[in-house]
Amino acid sequence: MARTAIISDIHANYHALSAVIEDVRDMRCTDLVCLGDVVGYNAYPSECLDYVQKLDCPVVKGNHDEEVVQPSQAKMNQAARLAMDWTRNQLDTPRLRWLARLQYQRIVRSDNGTTFTIVHSSLDHPKAWNYIINADDASANFPRQFTPICFHGHTHVPKIYVWNGKHASEDHENLHSLYLEGYTEFQPLPELKYFINVGSVGQPRDNDPRACYAIYDTDLNLIIIKRVEYDISAAQDAIRAAGLPTYLADRLSTGV
Repeated sequence: MARTAIISDIHANYHALSAVIEDVRDMRCTDLVCLGDVVGYNAYPSECLDYVQKLDCPVVKGNHDEEVVQPSQAKMNQAARLAMDWTRNQLDTPRLRWLARLQYQRIVRSDNGTTFTIVHSSLDHPKAWNYIINADDASANFPRQFTPICFHGHTHVPKIYVWNGKHASEDHENLHSLYLEGYTEFQPLPELKYFINVGSVGQPRDNDPRACYAIYDTDLNLIIIKRVEYDISAAQDAIRAAGLPTYLADRLSTGV
């Protein structure tokens, strides 16, 4: 079996990460990749970073991973900026060095030889951290996508974009059951390209507070996106105990 779990935007939420990894094992995944933003917002940056390192899996850099290493004037709201400054003080030099060395995009080969691409934001300008909100935004990605499937994160909202060789569209049908039931699966068509946002493990923003991640079964040519329950109250208590903005704790229970 070649079944890869794809996680993104952990954002230092150790409770969510632990629950997702347990689910990954229950789903009999053989491999795992991480699409970045391991740190930021929540209260366990060192613990989450160490956990991901121990997984020894392909990881790409997210904007929070870069910002904590190289402070910039990037646009962040006040709560995010305060959390970023706090996070920077929690990480020692080896952890910061590990984040600094992450690549912006990678091609991953599964056990059966199938290849797919991973990036945090988009392939056309991966260092610009553009937000892919709709099919028009996604159109610029596909000319730089040289595998049939690319997984990304960054917006914290699961999406499926499809390229037919001429234009991009958004696949609402295959996401419908995710919003109704917390689970969807579909088989990508060989004549199309797919740019798939796997949602967020640590800070969902699509009105569902449960963690979200994807699975790519390359033997069955099957993509799964699913939700996972975790201890939100414990994650919120940790944020407040760390002295981080209360807003960051409150939003976890609403998924916005």
